[in-house]
Amino acid sequence: MNTAELNARAAQLSEQAAHLYSRARRRNETLQAAKAQAVAATGEASSSDGAVRATVDAGGMLTGLVLGPAVSELNPRQLAALVVQVTQQAAASARAAVRSVYTPLQDEGVVREAPVLLPEVAPAPVQAPPVRRRPEVSDDDFGGPVMKEQGW
Repeated sequence: MNTAELNARAAQLSEQAAHLYSRARRRNETLQAAKAQAVAATGEASSSDGAVRATVDAGGMLTGLVLGPAVSELNPRQLAALVVQVTQQAAASARAAVRSVYTPLQDEGVVREAPVLLPEVAPAPVQAPPVRRRPEVSDDDFGGPVMKEQGW
């Protein structure tokens, strides 16, 4: 090969590399946008009478629950069953929203399948109130052991 052929081949390879890099960059940007949209997906459902309304995040985790006044007429088992049913409907809605993000990407061949588990980008968990503990009192404060060695 002479110099002109080598230069032409180098230019051709450089152009191919630039095209591949551009394509990979666009694919990565598309995947990042899809991931962000999927993580932001939510699902919401309510009972037919509107007494129970549930909201879930993209992973199906319950993020909101509203109980209307009509729930006071239900016994605890009925209420629990209704809450579970509505929450499952909301989770199905969230799954459908995530699926709608990835289906076009699958159709275009950008991804083979939707991720089973979405990346962990969730709001900070709600902290439980602190547990109140009685102050520890040593045996010395009472002048000796508190428990006697005799039986109960």
